[in-house]
Amino acid sequence: MSGFSDQLEEIKSLISSAATKANKSFAYSILLHLQQQSSDCDDSIQMLARSCRSLIRPTVADVRNNDEEIATQALKCLGFMIYHPSIVAEIAADDVKFVLDSLAKLITTTKMKSVCNLGVWCISIQQLSTPLLAAHFHSLLLAIVHAIDNPIGSLSTTFEAIQAVMKLATLLSENMREMSHIWAPPVYRRLLSSDKRERDMSESCLLNTRSTILPPPLNLSKAVVKDLKPRLLTGMHHMLTNGMKVQTIQAWGWFIRLLGSHALKNRQLINQMLKIPEQTFSDHDSQVQIASQVAWEGLIENAECRVHLGAVEKGIVWLS
Repeated sequence: MSGFSDQLEEIKSLISSAATKANKSFAYSILLHLQQQSSDCDDSIQMLARSCRSLIRPTVADVRNNDEEIATQALKCLGFMIYHPSIVAEIAADDVKFVLDSLAKLITTTKMKSVCNLGVWCISIQQLSTPLLAAHFHSLLLAIVHAIDNPIGSLSTTFEAIQAVMKLATLLSENMREMSHIWAPPVYRRLLSSDKRERDMSESCLLNTRSTILPPPLNLSKAVVKDLKPRLLTGMHHMLTNGMKVQTIQAWGWFIRLLGSHALKNRQLINQMLKIPEQTFSDHDSQVQIASQVAWEGLIENAECRVHLGAVEKGIVWLS
């Protein structure tokens, strides 16, 4: 293990100093290699854990390096530090705060796609203390939402951000429920994307966070109402026009569920929405019919929304 220890000392020296780009890049490449090779070796992991105390702050400083190569290497090494339980256990609380603050700022300010991707990736894989995460919840959430609708227009960044949403929903479910009107809209809007990859990642996120967002809190339902009038209704009709009936009615089912009991207060809007299943229930394609029945359950499941059987057209119950 002496060779391993010597390499760590050399890495510390290079990373902690004003080394040249070539030397610093070399140090991070060696550190990442040591991290990867140490995953199944307790002795090596313990040595990395002890060295983490002196490595973590200069590494975090380098994630903001203007050189993309240095920044991405530092982020990969940082990701390992905040992921492996044995190393996480050695990170001081002040250092955790420093890491989380730095990642939130980095994600919202960087113009480099790879850096933004890796910054959000760090949040999605971290195994840090939940109470410390809770203390930085708002800044982390805003950074993640920024990454979902990233100005770079990167689908890979959106994917990493949605992974981070699911991670926070697992660790901080109540916090995420309270703030669902902030993060859920940029997720559910992607149900109407023309890109199948976006639709799939959106639905996966909604399924994974279902217990957090359903039944929906009032502020989320209001956000859906606000979105439906100018955007979602138009999007659903556009998808129907383009023959995407299954995808449209699946999205419709989610929107109905996210409206929750608030739907009864917006009967005119709901009646506009009912025009969507009116078209899909009458379709001769069995897949469309099945998807329509599944989506319709979203309205039935809403125990607070008591519909009046005033009129039935093509299998549609209209709100009176």
